[in-house]
Amino acid sequence: MKEIIIPLLNITLKINPIAFTIFGISVYWYAILIVLSIIIAIYIYYKNDKKYGINYEDIIDLALILIPISFLCARIYYVIFKLDYYKTFEKIINIKDGGLAIYGGIIGAVITSYIFCKKRNIKFTDLLDYIVICLPLRTSNR
Repeated sequence: MKEIIIPLLNITLKINPIAFTIFGISVYWYAILIVLSIIIAIYIYYKNDKKYGINYEDIIDLALILIPISFLCARIYYVIFKLDYYKTFEKIINIKDGGLAIYGGIIGAVITSYIFCKKRNIKFTDLLDYIVICLPLRTSNR
């Protein structure tokens, strides 16, 4: 159980980090919040279609590329800094034991976004202006 303390209201909540288990796989609240953040961000981008000269379809195409690449880069970054443990391929691909590093995901996202912009003739700075409004949706596990 994790404790969430709201000192201003003098409230303490005890929450299980696992939301539910399906087919023996635990689904954490943190994962649900990340998926919800992505859905909300895509909706916000839909509402801001053609702002900064960027079409919503381009954002969807970018998201379909960006999400898996960011996930993969986050895993690679994590593994690189724990090479003493990840000596076998089976351990590297076993994400049930945890092991994603947000820095790797960000690096992968920036590089992928830059390449995407070059291929679609979109100004990279315009894309950054367009997507920055949803960065606060990024959740934290602290």
